[in-house]
Amino acid sequence: MWNLLVEIICAFLPKKNRFNYNARQFLRHITSYIHIKRRTKYSGKNIRLGGKVYINKNTVINDNTTMGNLRVIGGGDFSIGKYTSIGEDLLAITGNHNYEGEKIPFDEKWIDKGVEIGEYCWLGARVTLLPGTKIGEGAIIQAGAVVHGIIPPYSIAGGNPAKVFKYRDKEHFLKLKEEKKFYS
Repeated sequence: MWNLLVEIICAFLPKKNRFNYNARQFLRHITSYIHIKRRTKYSGKNIRLGGKVYINKNTVINDNTTMGNLRVIGGGDFSIGKYTSIGEDLLAITGNHNYEGEKIPFDEKWIDKGVEIGEYCWLGARVTLLPGTKIGEGAIIQAGAVVHGIIPPYSIAGGNPAKVFKYRDKEHFLKLKEEKKFYS
């Protein structure tokens, strides 16, 4: 409802004026923020949005999270840990069709599997998270990656399917964490 109202208002704002562009962006940001506050199981403090957000009722967004566009498909649990930064166009799929059911190619049953992003993670632009994905603390996911399964803490992964190709310096990471040196 809110999204439709905002898009109607934005349609009547002339596009040539920089002020009107900023007004459209602000209205879309507020719409996403209201959507988050009304739809999440829990939403923390200091959440920064850069675009449109579509989530399910089983979403948990912890404190100090920064994100661009986000879309959660399915009814499974979806959680984002604190101090996590997410690039543009994250797609999190938290469920899948039942292909072993009573019809071909799938039946009406939906199989939910949660997706979990740990604390202090960084996900690049256009990352896709498939059902059942768990990303460990401090992990970095390269832009464009398609992630399935478990990504270990402090690892750097990328590709399709995403593979771990490097690890962060764990001692340095934990030292910065202890000193509370977080990006904000």
